[in-house]
Amino acid sequence: MADIKIEGYIWLETINGLKIGKGRAKLLNYIDETGSIAAAAREIGIPYRKAWGMVEEMNVFSNSPLVVKNLGGKNGGGAFLTIEGKKIVEEYKKINDQFILFKKNKI
Repeated sequence: MADIKIEGYIWLETINGLKIGKGRAKLLNYIDETGSIAAAAREIGIPYRKAWGMVEEMNVFSNSPLVVKNLGGKNGGGAFLTIEGKKIVEEYKKINDQFILFKKNKI
């Protein structure tokens, strides 16, 4: 058989309608690293409004919120991943890493 190249993307989808793919996982990861939705949006090159919409949608379709936003003020605002948010990012990474190995090895 001729050389075959395997391509594709992994996304997780729950029965509640929560969808996490490469972009959303990256957004969640940067929110975790920076403590800010705005900073995470800048890191991945999307408008804040789009990032906030993605966060809202993920929170709505998750059993419990993935991201909690602190209101601004004297000490500033920010955002952080909940335990559930961290779990889903780790699960996505684990599955995506296996898919990358699959593509390389053509198992």
